[in-house]
Amino acid sequence: MPSLDAALGVLFGLALGLGGAAVWIGRHTRRVWREQLELETRLRRVVVPVLERRADVLGVPPSERGVSVEGAVPLTLALAAAIKKQEESVDLPFGDTVEVARAELDRELESRPRRPEET
Repeated sequence: MPSLDAALGVLFGLALGLGGAAVWIGRHTRRVWREQLELETRLRRVVVPVLERRADVLGVPPSERGVSVEGAVPLTLALAAAIKKQEESVDLPFGDTVEVARAELDRELESRPRRPEET
């Protein structure tokens, strides 16, 4: 019965191949899940505290920090977006200095004696 042996061989090979694929998929899924968990742990330990301190320094309100967001990756993105928004809204620190320097220059020019040809 060579045809029965061939059919059993095909079925055994198919079962072995599917079993191997299932084992590989299971290991791959666990590895990806473990890497994701490690990434989230590192983000929570290293990146999120730095971003929270930066948000405190800039005065970002807690409601904009993404506190209610689940997961380290969305929390990190929410904090970074809030910090970027706050930094973009802050005026440049030397803007007042330029205005003061301009006012002082105008006063100096007005107090300087004029030449006869300027009048």
